Amino acid sequence: MIKEGQFTFIAGRGDVVPYQGKYAAKRADVFDVIERRFAAAGLQDVKYRPLRLELEITTKCNDTCRSCGMGALPLAQGITMTPQQRARLVDEFDAIGLPSAAVTGGEPFVALHSLLPLIKALRGRGIDISKLTTNGVWGNPGRMERTFAKLEQAGLFDNTLFVPLIMLSVGEQTTPLEWVAAILHHAVTHYTDRELNLALSSLDDPGRREHTRLYELLRVYETAYGDFPHDRVHSTMRVYLNNERLPEQHKAERPGHTSVKRWMNRCFDCFAPTVGTYILPSGLIKQDGRVYACASFDVPESLGFGNIFTDGLRTIIERANSDDYLRLIADGGGLKGLHGSVPADFTEQTSCGGFCASCTLLSGKYREVNGLPDAVPLPVIPEQTLLARLRTAGMAGK
Repeated sequence: MIKEGQFTFIAGRGDVVPYQGKYAAKRADVFDVIERRFAAAGLQDVKYRPLRLELEITTKCNDTCRSCGMGALPLAQGITMTPQQRARLVDEFDAIGLPSAAVTGGEPFVALHSLLPLIKALRGRGIDISKLTTNGVWGNPGRMERTFAKLEQAGLFDNTLFVPLIMLSVGEQTTPLEWVAAILHHAVTHYTDRELNLALSSLDDPGRREHTRLYELLRVYETAYGDFPHDRVHSTMRVYLNNERLPEQHKAERPGHTSVKRWMNRCFDCFAPTVGTYILPSGLIKQDGRVYACASFDVPESLGFGNIFTDGLRTIIERANSDDYLRLIADGGGLKGLHGSVPADFTEQTSCGGFCASCTLLSGKYREVNGLPDAVPLPVIPEQTLLARLRTAGMAGK
């Protein structure tokens, strides 16, 4: 498979080569086009402007992975965005000149009745769908080809800036690997790498450091179809994240004692405009509308800046840009920008298991040393209250 991390293009640091990378740009002037979009929206001089927002369209999932980093809920318990919420999202995205959105869950394809209209609406405003994350539940023989046809009809393949990516997640999922293999095979035999990119997200328990299901998938594919298309599939090797939405979740125990300082020094500049390996800066919108200036699913609450359904995205971006902690990271090229603002003895003597965990620790320490109150989780606004506000704002019939 294509190793993650290849073909990273950062604005102002060389030319963009089209059709290179997991999140490949379709044109060499992609940053110029994006800049014009932001300028038209009045955001030309704003530091944090997301190039992509990761959207949790539903919390429903057909599976029950014990270590789900996304905090997905069973089908009977999860909630999917309403038509009114989707309409508001599209208007908000359009108003700030957002170049692209990614859709995740839960499992987006158990909410196909919401996913397809959202794709169509976004493309109707010229907003690319850069990624769909899925466990492959739609890969069964009676559904897979019809679903690809519906994605085409909705406009997934009409992107203008980025090659769309289907991210297939394998790990603890119980979706038959035959279905995942079928999706991969159909994709590589019906679409070129200029039309569709593919990635496998292999998520395993970090205590074992093994991606067992990934290798099982390779064997399943080769038994059914022959050689695995390593030249078309990008890798995304990850470990599970703990999620606040699942109190009984199996917590990930990460071996080793890596210092916060080391994580800081190795942190990628996630606020530099970037395409190829990633599309950055990014943000996360949870199903209930809460917005975070980071697309990690265990993002610190200090990076939550409001609810898109009650505050509006422009207001949320303004709040994010006025946040001192976020500004230090953005100006300093990642978490390393916090050196000097967080005591060195803390960063040297405190250990954790990853970049996201170090950000949480750093955020808490930063607030402590600066006499700031603890970060308060964004309030979860009841569904009926949100709908009532959307109707008052004239969104009920859209």
